Amino acid sequence: MFSDRDFLIAVYTPTPKDDKTFIVISRPVLHPHAPPQPHHTRGIYESIEFVRDLGEEGCEWLMATASSPEGNIPAWVSERAIPGQISNDVPAFLKWTEKKGWKQ
Repeated sequence: MFSDRDFLIAVYTPTPKDDKTFIVISRPVLHPHAPPQPHHTRGIYESIEFVRDLGEEGCEWLMATASSPEGNIPAWVSERAIPGQISNDVPAFLKWTEKKGWKQ
């Protein structure tokens, strides 16, 4: 049930209109040079993120995600794990905003 998983995604970051906002789009893909591996289950992950610098008010990070581990993991198990996985991104994001000089 809890076999190794992989997620094959393409990440698209359109050119920002200014240095205060950006968008990141992640989509699941199929690629002939990255077929599913034996003893792995290929999961599905998709997201869109919008980030903007609000100046003195800090920064805003909006995210919408859809994810499925596929295989035999019950939906309630994966739905319960998703917030924790997303929160793992927060420290890296805060470091990045600090390097950019954005107020947190």
